[in-house]
Amino acid sequence: MQANFPSTQTVHRYSFDAMTRRSSRSGQPGNAGLQRPTKSEIEVPPFVSIDREPSPLLQRARTYLEAGPSDAVPLIEHVCRLPGAPRAVAEQLAMALFIESPDVRRETDGRWSLVREVALPASAKRETSTRSLDTLSYVVVDVETTGGSPFGGDRITEFCAVTVSNGAIVDVFETLINPQRPIPAAVTRLTRITWDMVRSAPTIRDVAARIAEALRGHLFVAHNAAFDWRFVSSELSRFAGQQLAGERLCTVKLARAVVPNIRRRSLDSLSYFYGIENHARHRAGGDALATAKVLLRLLDAARDRGCETLEDLRMITRPPASRRKGRRRRRLPGWSDGEMTA
Repeated sequence: MQANFPSTQTVHRYSFDAMTRRSSRSGQPGNAGLQRPTKSEIEVPPFVSIDREPSPLLQRARTYLEAGPSDAVPLIEHVCRLPGAPRAVAEQLAMALFIESPDVRRETDGRWSLVREVALPASAKRETSTRSLDTLSYVVVDVETTGGSPFGGDRITEFCAVTVSNGAIVDVFETLINPQRPIPAAVTRLTRITWDMVRSAPTIRDVAARIAEALRGHLFVAHNAAFDWRFVSSELSRFAGQQLAGERLCTVKLARAVVPNIRRRSLDSLSYFYGIENHARHRAGGDALATAKVLLRLLDAARDRGCETLEDLRMITRPPASRRKGRRRRRLPGWSDGEMTA
């Protein structure tokens, strides 16, 4: 299927930033007219759930939480066997431990608790896995941040979600976000996002419901997907008490599988390979749109290799068993990891 790009499509764009675009949803510039979301509005049900073997620490934490909600300090003291753990350390360790656990959430009072929900039936999972790539909807996400680690105090400064359906870009949501902390000069040089630009922008709490709406029901896609997933999941958890749950498709891994002749799989390299222009590099909107166009071309290449379903994509992007067993555990991401620049 040949990909259709936005020049031939009616793309709905929304923004909470009065300095870029007016929100056609709220009819209000900036963050005027926005209501604080309730917890039910923030819930992001998974498009596809994947059962992963929990770590021993996570198993111990779940067993501890069976007795009821717990503050981070006693929880981490028990789970990590760290008597007298400082609160700041306990909070960060708890956030890192539960960042990809949809069955554990942080309550409004700051305590952690188990989520009692009915699991998705296996038949429903199989049905989704065998759906044609042409019938899936994707949400391509890019975030700009104050640094490389959501667990080290870094925050999102700009968010963009591009919805791709039926081989075309059909919706774009982007907004600047007030990170409520200074933006390092090195980040401003890279992204051109200054404090003056975000001073009057909505906070993540203000736009959490709209972000959840943009993500809900789609397959999460990003270039270096783990980076964007960590930040979005961390922010929604911290300010809305909810965790993202679902499957991620990384365009770096997909490119490695379907265009192995390209030596580098950075967004710049793939954009050049496919002749895609990015007029706003290192900005969430420009990078998300470029990634969405790259995704459409990569899906065409995947079909040429016989991929027809989501399960086929899983198979070709999954690392070999030998690499999975021998892989060293990575530290938490930092500025030097290069994930911010894709």
